[in-house]
Amino acid sequence: MEELQLEIREYLRENMGIYIVIVALFVAGVIAGSLIARGLDEDNRLLLNQYFNLLVEKGNGAGLEEQSTVLGQSLKTNFQFLFLTWGAGIFSFGFPLVLLLVGIRGFSVGFTVAFLVNRAAFRGMLFAMGSVLPHNLILIPAQVVIAATGFSFSWLRFRRFLERRPSPIREHLGPYTLMIFFMGLVLFLGCLVEAYISPVFVRLLIPVLND
Repeated sequence: MEELQLEIREYLRENMGIYIVIVALFVAGVIAGSLIARGLDEDNRLLLNQYFNLLVEKGNGAGLEEQSTVLGQSLKTNFQFLFLTWGAGIFSFGFPLVLLLVGIRGFSVGFTVAFLVNRAAFRGMLFAMGSVLPHNLILIPAQVVIAATGFSFSWLRFRRFLERRPSPIREHLGPYTLMIFFMGLVLFLGCLVEAYISPVFVRLLIPVLND
């Protein structure tokens, strides 16, 4: 156990700068998403309200079929992020794509939360906490680790390219892929929570939103 703790500390010490960059970019995406949501014109806001009401109706009567659809969509979205990040990490010039993916993910979260809060003020914030927070408590940390891992691997290859040093990919590809695979299992858990746990909170909070 002590050896594992030492390895984790060493890993964090070596990659702290990368994690700071990833988290800062994610937060920037959240802020951008929230600003865009607040600046929507009336027509777009009306369309989103109609879409939101449809989601609420589905959530209120969600059965196994709807939950399976949510699970499928969540798996598709999150594992697209995983595979794109893994692929970008393999290439020397892939790290900007990793940063772009993180920014898009932050934008999505920020836009969703800001829209809900703007729609119903404090009640919207409660609804956002119930519908968005449970699964994102798992998904976002996993995505941060995935992004940091992909960025680190790509950045290492980029630095070696600039230094004109050999960068045999086979040497580190196994541990890199294993780390991504492990975080993929965490993503899968988050997808299950999004499909089967978050809708429970949605159904509980719908009366609050409609008061």
